Amino acid sequence: MSQRDLDLYDRYFTVVPADTPELLDAAHELRYQVYCREHAFENPADHPGGREVDVYDASSVHAVLIQRAGDRVVGWLRLILPGEGGVAQLPLRQLVSGEAAERLDACDPLRTAEISRYAVSKALRRREGEELYPDVPPAGQEEDLPVADLRRLAPHLSVGLLRGVATLAAAQGVTTLCAAMAPALLRLVKRFGFRFHLLGPPIEYHGVRQPCIADCEELLAELAQRESDYFELVAQAYRAK
Repeated sequence: MSQRDLDLYDRYFTVVPADTPELLDAAHELRYQVYCREHAFENPADHPGGREVDVYDASSVHAVLIQRAGDRVVGWLRLILPGEGGVAQLPLRQLVSGEAAERLDACDPLRTAEISRYAVSKALRRREGEELYPDVPPAGQEEDLPVADLRRLAPHLSVGLLRGVATLAAAQGVTTLCAAMAPALLRLVKRFGFRFHLLGPPIEYHGVRQPCIADCEELLAELAQRESDYFELVAQAYRAK
């Protein structure tokens, strides 16, 4: 990620904690569009207000990707915190067994969180039916971004959301992250230099998902070796704690 790309990113986008009712409402509306309408991961009838909400939201912290033009929420994710229930409370823990479950159970319940509900607006993905991850949209769907600029930025939007993960993790004292990632997302973050360790075999959960886990400092150390520009972007957020 060149300095020009960083400057473009800051010109068009920002990632902030969703810590106001207005940002949370916009995030839940985006989730409804992505998870209920576009991909049918959740039943729209269960969310009559056009907002996708679940039982884990109350024990989560949230971040949003905001497109500065129009101040629009175009991306979202959350970190689910174990809370009083410990690691067993995390949704991933309900999906794994054997050694994978034992490894999760051994994590510090006060410093572990699960990345969840990654969502990006359809306007920033290439075509209908594609996975949930940002790419270059077709002509006419650029949402106020010049095509040349968006082509430069599209590969970096997921890194922007991962910076949101770093910001949330820093604020909560989280040192271990886990997730059930779609293979496409796992490949994407690996290409950017973020290497999660596989946690058991793939599972079926809204399609094939790969349980994975990572120590935050180990993620940053490898990122520093592979992608120094991304390292500066993410480490700055995480080490602000």
